[in-house]
Amino acid sequence: MDLKTLKFKILYGSLARRVLLRSFMIVSALSIVPLLQILFGSDPVMFNTVYSNDCTVISGYSNPYIFLDRLMYPILGSIESKHCKENVNLTVNVVGELMGMKMLSYDVKALCVGEGSASSVYALRELGFDYACGVYRHPFFSLKHKKFVYELDYEDKSFDFVFSRDLDKVSVPALLVLEIERVLRPGGIGAMLVGISSSSPNSLIRSATPVSSILKTSRIVHVGHVNGFTLVVFEKRMETVSYFEQFQLPADCQSHTNNKPFMEFLEPLVEQKPMGFEKKITYLPKFINAASKKRLVYIDVGAGEHLNSSAKSWFLPSYPVDRKAFNVYFVDHNTSVMLSYVKRPGITFVYHPDLAGSMAKANPDTYQDPNPYGEDDGFDFLLWFKETVHFADFVVLKMNAGEVELKFLTELFKSGTICFVDELFLRCSNRADAKDASGGSCMDIFKSLRSSGVFVHQWWED
Repeated sequence: MDLKTLKFKILYGSLARRVLLRSFMIVSALSIVPLLQILFGSDPVMFNTVYSNDCTVISGYSNPYIFLDRLMYPILGSIESKHCKENVNLTVNVVGELMGMKMLSYDVKALCVGEGSASSVYALRELGFDYACGVYRHPFFSLKHKKFVYELDYEDKSFDFVFSRDLDKVSVPALLVLEIERVLRPGGIGAMLVGISSSSPNSLIRSATPVSSILKTSRIVHVGHVNGFTLVVFEKRMETVSYFEQFQLPADCQSHTNNKPFMEFLEPLVEQKPMGFEKKITYLPKFINAASKKRLVYIDVGAGEHLNSSAKSWFLPSYPVDRKAFNVYFVDHNTSVMLSYVKRPGITFVYHPDLAGSMAKANPDTYQDPNPYGEDDGFDFLLWFKETVHFADFVVLKMNAGEVELKFLTELFKSGTICFVDELFLRCSNRADAKDASGGSCMDIFKSLRSSGVFVHQWWED
């Protein structure tokens, strides 16, 4: 072997060995990542906000295995970065379709799951959603946590809308579907993109079947085409709950938060009026210092029905706070009954013509308009109520449980205004007009209100 040939073998043979060794090291490193994640678990990438204009930056992410990600992402590339524009357009089109079918609104609490979730959150924020967050899970099984990491770290019934395009990418699709269903609130919407769609009806049915066959407490409500994918939409069934519990109140509901520790001390509900019931009522000011509040408001809806000649009979007997401390509002349709009361200091009469509805229907020939001043019948009572209680520090509401009043009470729940009512006194009898929208009895109404967190008392005026 001559010197030239020897030098060639030494030079290029060494280079080949170096290349082979480095390749082996890279392959070993990539292989060890899944193994470490299986052994020690893989914490999720979770985020509430995407700040970057190109939606590639996830804020607030902290990963104990960050060195693994630094090794993997430069080599494999990040789906979040590569297909950001595609994911944004896809999300916008999915939301547009659901909005068009009135299945979605901007005030829902939304969650995006899986690959592309950062760009989906960015798209939802740009569209105007008040709350949108995302979670990306690596598809591995964790021996450390002894569970599949598709499990979402959220409480049951946490979201109104969940969006994912990962069904075709995960090894156990059933786990992903069931987790999305679990975190949805009753009545919430889940939207999943499945495979590449075709125009044939059979293709839509085949695409929806893997989802519909897994769902336990939901039903498929829509299957369609979006950007070449099949969109499968399901709705979580409403649970069997009392009437007022079906309304989702704000998380920062003022009165419910303040009164929750005292709900257990409310007097028991009874079917018939007890002797001396006024002394058995557990008034809320027994637990909180209502007298120290700056603005106290007392509103009596339908007051004219039970007022009599006694000037003091209108207020709550034995109430721990002096009635003179309240700004008092009498709400009724009959002005003549109220004239003697509105002249008193601190009392305001609010004319509400709708309260006369049942009387007018019962006696259409003899009924006369009790409003001699000609107030506008277009008065928005709910708007007035919102403005009145919003700036109050302590609100006591007393009302009958007639058809009009219960409809108004439902509106208080729908609008969230019930959160400004600290204490409610409800006069209810089991006559035909004293039923809520679900057809429940008086006892059902009281139970439903208390289950919803309202500090409500039975009021037994004759």
